[in-house]
Amino acid sequence: MKGRAARTAENPRNQRPNRPFPSHRTGSDQGRRSGGTRSNRRPWVFIVVFLIAVAGVAGSVGFGLAWWKSNSQQSGANQAKATASTFLIALTNFDAKSIDTDFTKITNMATGNFSSQANKFFGSDIRQKLETALATSRGQIRDIYVESYGGGQASVYSVIDQVYANNTSKTPQADVLRVVVNLTRQPAGWKVSNVTVLEGGSST
Repeated sequence: MKGRAARTAENPRNQRPNRPFPSHRTGSDQGRRSGGTRSNRRPWVFIVVFLIAVAGVAGSVGFGLAWWKSNSQQSGANQAKATASTFLIALTNFDAKSIDTDFTKITNMATGNFSSQANKFFGSDIRQKLETALATSRGQIRDIYVESYGGGQASVYSVIDQVYANNTSKTPQADVLRVVVNLTRQPAGWKVSNVTVLEGGSST
């Protein structure tokens, strides 16, 4: 490139004359530039630009759909987690004086097999025993996260610190519960379909 530039500078005949600004072209120059070759190439330029634009739009749409799907899944997982949290608080927080109201909250959040189990377990017999024993329980979620989510199903793992007391114990007892809550999405929202205690209560 440097040699070519040098030869051009040495030989004035090799230097190209300055072309007039497009708005000041001569008639012959405009005639050469308006030939059929350039007019035939113009449509291809627009086609290329159009294809690039379409590809860009398609990419934007694809990215938007992927973002919407990811955002929707995250939103659903958060809702399932919130429902599990509400359920676990209701399950581990009750008082003998309000046992009917407390247990109704639990059964209202149940569905499927767990609904049948809850209605059976939280029947009048256990309620009467808890009322007689003046039983109370206070639970606090230490950790909770979504283990799996998809297809209208969710699994939430949690660690709960529970303190309970009754008229037979001199001091409140402390336990640590590790619980997996399985949930099912229904038109009315997420419902608890199964509850599994992974580890028995341990004193702290």
